[in-house]
Amino acid sequence: MKVPNSALRAAGALLLSSVATAQVLTEVRISTSSFDEEYVEIFGTEGQSTDGLMILNVEGDPMGAGFLERAYDLSGNSFGVSDPFFVFGSSQAEAAFPNAIDLAPGDDLFENSSITVYLISVPDAALRADILSTGTGWSLDDISSPAGSTTTRLTTDPGVTILDAVAFSDGSAGAMFFDGAPVFGPDGPFLPSGVLRDGGCPGDWCGDTFINFWTDGVPNPPYAEPTPGSVNPVVSCSTVPSVASCNDGLGAAYCTANFNSTGAAGQLAAAGSLAVPDNDLTLIASDLPLFTFGFFIASLDQGFVMNAGGSSGNLCVAGSIGRLIGPGQIRNSGTDGGYSLTIDLSSIPQPTGPVAGVPGATWNFQSWYRDSNSTGATSSFTRGLEVTLR
Repeated sequence: MKVPNSALRAAGALLLSSVATAQVLTEVRISTSSFDEEYVEIFGTEGQSTDGLMILNVEGDPMGAGFLERAYDLSGNSFGVSDPFFVFGSSQAEAAFPNAIDLAPGDDLFENSSITVYLISVPDAALRADILSTGTGWSLDDISSPAGSTTTRLTTDPGVTILDAVAFSDGSAGAMFFDGAPVFGPDGPFLPSGVLRDGGCPGDWCGDTFINFWTDGVPNPPYAEPTPGSVNPVVSCSTVPSVASCNDGLGAAYCTANFNSTGAAGQLAAAGSLAVPDNDLTLIASDLPLFTFGFFIASLDQGFVMNAGGSSGNLCVAGSIGRLIGPGQIRNSGTDGGYSLTIDLSSIPQPTGPVAGVPGATWNFQSWYRDSNSTGATSSFTRGLEVTLR
């Protein structure tokens, strides 16, 4: 079934629920060199509600290990219509990263010591209130279960689902970390400033590259630049397994997209079906400049070329590259900064002529769009999207 672009924009979050992505952590920063520009970046589905989501800190240092130190309820908010990131952070982070923080309840959100940081789902409002309140067996209490173990009540309470977790170590002897969260640090003699998934989703966590302590935009190796609310850089680090997968939608995002004139990096997702007989695969580009023209490109091969074609972006496909520029295929981002196209899987453009998609074939897509910078007109690319047909 073909889905008109106008209908996609009007439907907003309803459409994108068809490519619902697991809500997971993609970047967490808890300690900087002075006032802490703390934040937790959550990757999810554009337009999705945050109702039921909570952020928890569980103490890891020997004195008090297993105690739920701090808890935050993110309910009552939502991911932007064209924004797959929701960022919870301190007021210092809000000042350091204008327009990147979606919810800033105050300062000193995380303790600068060995801790486990959780993203959990708690649909019941009464249970969320219990977790936030003292004297309920939750807040400011030992939630290890059984006491002294490295598991917590979060794993056994039927009203709680652990969506993701990461742990930070300051090197304290005897520190404890919980529920299988990957442990990061220490960073030399210090607590790591922050951690990130390599290239964002669907990448795993970097185990040997931490987020830079500073916010001057010039990271010092082996540090990566903080990018709350935007796609993480690809730093080619050694990765460690994560608690949760961040790719429950169609296809897998790959490659780094450069920031465009909106201050964001162009995204690419897919809706519909990967089954060739259905012929119902829709590509969705977002986080683009308003009222800009663009089109999709397709290839069986991945690659990486900086500033391809004189652009300001990265070309992430290689080999034989087809352009979807037939009648009605050149799109405009309009007032929403995004566009979509349902592609014909029986006729995928290639330089030597269209080819039919077959089950088992892996195709790579991007969108190339017009943009501008300080020197005038330019163009850029979204991230790449890899899909394997069925």
